[in-house]
Amino acid sequence: MATSDDIVRSALRQFYRDGFHASGVDLLAEQAGVTKRTLYRYYPSKDALIDAALALRHQQFMEKMRAFVEAAPVESRPLAYIDFIIHWVQEDDFYGCAFINASAEYAQANQPPHQQAAAHKKEICGYLASLCAAAGAKQAEAVAMPLYLIGEGLIVACQVQGHHPVLLDAARALARSVTIAPS
Repeated sequence: MATSDDIVRSALRQFYRDGFHASGVDLLAEQAGVTKRTLYRYYPSKDALIDAALALRHQQFMEKMRAFVEAAPVESRPLAYIDFIIHWVQEDDFYGCAFINASAEYAQANQPPHQQAAAHKKEICGYLASLCAAAGAKQAEAVAMPLYLIGEGLIVACQVQGHHPVLLDAARALARSVTIAPS
């Protein structure tokens, strides 16, 4: 019997692959192997399921990113963030960033999926700033922001154009040009 965790994992896969609006409740229930009634018992609305799916995606993404980045030496971690993005965009099941996709489908800043996307991106910026500070950057946020923008641009470019080596190499070169001057 499917649990709420099974349902939300299944919904996340469906939303990520096909979009939030395109994934109807009938399809979500079918993909999870439950009836609509069971789905609604755990998640009283599609919006509640979207909220849970994005919360799960945030947790999964941050854990995966931290594990990858923190395997590198401290001084290399800011650039390891770009290497993480390069690795991620080449995965077979890459459909862009779930949070960029959510903010595109829910463009109003007051809509919960858009707010979750903004919070997710803010946490990434903060994480990058902490990486830059630990690596010895004098102005950690000033170094982190270009790295963040390079990563975000690479995500979108690869979602639209595929992970062509010229895009990956350009992102890596741009990231290396962002200098981290020791304190």
